[in-house]
Amino acid sequence: MKKQLLSILVVLLVLFSVSQAQNLSIGPNIALNIASLNGKDVPSGLGSKTGIMIGGFLNVPFGKMFALQPELAFTMKGGSGTIQGTNVTLTSNYIELPVLLKFYIPLEGKQTIRPSLYAGPAIGLNVAASETDQANGQTDNIDLNSKTKSIEFSLVFGGGVGFRLGTGILDLSLRYTVGLTTLDNSGQNLTVTTGTFAIVAGYAFSLK
Repeated sequence: MKKQLLSILVVLLVLFSVSQAQNLSIGPNIALNIASLNGKDVPSGLGSKTGIMIGGFLNVPFGKMFALQPELAFTMKGGSGTIQGTNVTLTSNYIELPVLLKFYIPLEGKQTIRPSLYAGPAIGLNVAASETDQANGQTDNIDLNSKTKSIEFSLVFGGGVGFRLGTGILDLSLRYTVGLTTLDNSGQNLTVTTGTFAIVAGYAFSLK
């Protein structure tokens, strides 16, 4: 884990160095999350739950077709479903830091749109984990913070398109974030990971 944290810090230092000589853009982004839990120990009947992602990003271009884009966001993950007659909602919320490499697909002629593909690692800090059970008119809330790992490593894959709007760029994309580390911290060695499909909208302001 220490090596992974060091890698993230090195990437951020490189971004800071590059930013001194590049035209940057910055802005907010927001997403609709469709989250689920994966792995052999996920209970049968547990499906997806919706949530949001909200945060911001810094876009650091290099060359004409590439950019590095670190982001910082609050994102809602988990799953929900019916297990043995009980409506169960599992929630795991994170402060997440993805560091994305973006590839801008070149188009011929005047470019009024700018399609892109991106991928990169992410590290998340668990800020809340809970289980809500509803059955027979009763609701039970269970705190799962002590049974959930505080750090999650994941990979982000996505693609989208940017449109010039006003003085900035409106960027719409689809992404999938796959968890690489199990959530379980109970000592039972359970395999439970997150998977989050997101519809993302961002708006980039130039800092040049």
